[in-house]
Amino acid sequence: MDIKQLRSFVHIAELGSLSRAAERLNLSQPALSRQLNLLEETLDTKLLERTGRGVKLTEAGQMLAERARVILSDLARLEADLTARSNKVTGHVHVGVPPSAGIVITGALIERLRDHYPDLNISVAEDLTGDVQEGLLSGRLDIGILHDGMISRSLHAEPLWREDLFLISHPSQVGEQETEIAYEDVLSLPLIMPTNKHGLRAKMQEAAFRAGRPLTPVVEADALRVLVDLVHRNVGHTVLPRSSLVMELSTGRLKARRIINPELSRKVMLSWLHDRPLSTGAKAVVDTLRDLAGTMPMAER
Repeated sequence: MDIKQLRSFVHIAELGSLSRAAERLNLSQPALSRQLNLLEETLDTKLLERTGRGVKLTEAGQMLAERARVILSDLARLEADLTARSNKVTGHVHVGVPPSAGIVITGALIERLRDHYPDLNISVAEDLTGDVQEGLLSGRLDIGILHDGMISRSLHAEPLWREDLFLISHPSQVGEQETEIAYEDVLSLPLIMPTNKHGLRAKMQEAAFRAGRPLTPVVEADALRVLVDLVHRNVGHTVLPRSSLVMELSTGRLKARRIINPELSRKVMLSWLHDRPLSTGAKAVVDTLRDLAGTMPMAER
């Protein structure tokens, strides 16, 4: 039994599918199956049972998955502690951010890192939260910013700040004194929303389900600039945090109304793989993000 087999098994256990785990790990399915077979032979016990929808853990498999997560987490902490003995902050760190958070924090993050760690190279990828999460799980990204919700158990996740969600509209659609709107009324409007892979859509779907109402956008778009442009063109309304539209709102080009009954908000989370130790450079990025979190405009801790 080796660490690679344990890591692979944890991903299979989480996803309940050999094919999806192989895709995440950038392995062929036969190669992943061989790892699983070797692990079962070493332990002399069956760990998985195949079902019509994938695989499920046996009792021994459940025990191994739980223990393996602890082992991998301990190993990651040990490697990180040993890495931290090097004082110079160098290397290359890959960071993934969703568009709304990227507008708020990316510039300040890069500026602070260049001032404090000039020998550290940073790559920032702006992508949807689902794609950022997959980037972390596949090892393509070292650090990611996610929104709370369906975050993988393989990831460490800690809150950075909370952002309230607002209905964003063309000024012609908002009365002079209107500052709030009930969620049921939001659902009756022509909405421009991201697709189902986006965390914001999941948040809206959940609230709509609780209200006993369908969420039926008139347009779906996964690019922030497209959402905003369509609202500018008075095609419909969208839902976003105010912090991602500071310029448009301050100049009156768009209007924001707080959503109530219920109020909608989400947490912005700092995340990385449990079983992948943070390099000295990645730790510097994490510490900088934590420091910057308290300075975010229109965000609450």
